[in-house]
Amino acid sequence: DIKPKSFKGIAKKRQEEIKAGIKLALFKTASVGVEIILDRTAKGVDINGQRFKPYSEKYAFFRTKKGRSPDNVDLNFTGQMLGDMSQKANSRRAVIYFLRGSDAKKAFHNNKTREFFGFSPLEEKRLAKTFERFLK
Repeated sequence: DIKPKSFKGIAKKRQEEIKAGIKLALFKTASVGVEIILDRTAKGVDINGQRFKPYSEKYAFFRTKKGRSPDNVDLNFTGQMLGDMSQKANSRRAVIYFLRGSDAKKAFHNNKTREFFGFSPLEEKRLAKTFERFLK
């Protein structure tokens, strides 16, 4: 969570310029956040750097039947859920979310077993540096 300091004493026009700069920096930072989640998930790794828990026997059988590997746990069957991830920002915060409710539900249930939606402390530091870079 990054909150800009008070704008008291700054001319109105300059305040708007600063807010616009913060909004753009937050949006770009959220975009990098989406990339981090997608890259890490494609490697089959959770936010703690651990390999994802294997698929259940039933789901592994289903994947095999559909011609997919049951051993490559990357939360990607059709690509729809992860492809539905998006971001938005205003001058106060950025949000990473899923466009469709069905994919948000899928992600919520997947995240209970294999925590992929979030950031490690190291990734949070990377995002903070990204925000600073884009703000400058």
